[in-house]
Amino acid sequence: MNEDSVLVRAILQGDEEAMEQLVYRYYDEIFYYINQIGAPYEEAKDITQEVFISMLKALPKYKEQGHFKAWIYRIAYNKSMNHFRQSKYVTTLSEAHEEVAEDDIGGTVENQSLVKELLDSLPQKQSSALILKYFHGFTASEIAKVMGVSLPTAKSRIFQGLKKLKKRLKEDEN
Repeated sequence: MNEDSVLVRAILQGDEEAMEQLVYRYYDEIFYYINQIGAPYEEAKDITQEVFISMLKALPKYKEQGHFKAWIYRIAYNKSMNHFRQSKYVTTLSEAHEEVAEDDIGGTVENQSLVKELLDSLPQKQSSALILKYFHGFTASEIAKVMGVSLPTAKSRIFQGLKKLKKRLKEDEN
């Protein structure tokens, strides 16, 4: 039994310290993910709060199938997509990252700008799949669960996204 499962059971029995531990464990990671997929800094903070409120409400229905981490990322993904639809605007990753520290992505400022620009050029679903894989270490199977799609669809989004990024890099070199 993993540590998340122990915390979930403790939370369901009313242990507030377990709740704080679970939120502390995932808060920064979820915030960073929401900001990466396009929510501006302040809105990402609000959406992150909504994610944890939804998580606590849904916890009694949580089934220990798969990983808790993938389950909470699915909530974050859904909350973010709902927010984007309701806001009726599209925020580019470059705009969303303006307030994030330069070393969050790693590498030099030039590399960060290139990464942001390349991810901006992709459809949001492909960009999100790549962010989950390369920035958050999810497997294709976990990405499928987070995004609520089949495994082949998740693999396709990753493959197509990488293919477009490689094509764009070649174009920029010429």
